[in-house]
Amino acid sequence: MDFNKVYIPPFSTDDIGLYVKSSNGVKAFTIAANNPKEEADNLVALLNGTGGNKYKDIMIYGGCKLVTSNASVFVTRGFGYLLGIENLSVEEAVQTQDDFIKWIIEKIKE
Repeated sequence: MDFNKVYIPPFSTDDIGLYVKSSNGVKAFTIAANNPKEEADNLVALLNGTGGNKYKDIMIYGGCKLVTSNASVFVTRGFGYLLGIENLSVEEAVQTQDDFIKWIIEKIKE
């Protein structure tokens, strides 16, 4: 499945920055950071093309997490949505998230 049909911009965050969601309400990320609101706001700005500071070092860890160089962790979400609502196979859901992660890296990496 094309990830753009699931993770639809613009993205937004909650009041404390624990989650980043797409415009259709699908959770895209959980944020783990010293200042999650600041990280979430920065990530949202980068994804929406409205500013933000790009990250120098990004790595994929465990197939579903993006880890930044400053010890912040962005955990990809939406797997339950892909399996339940979209009724994808596990393989299709993994591929959809992998494609989404590749797009995210292109948007946020320096």
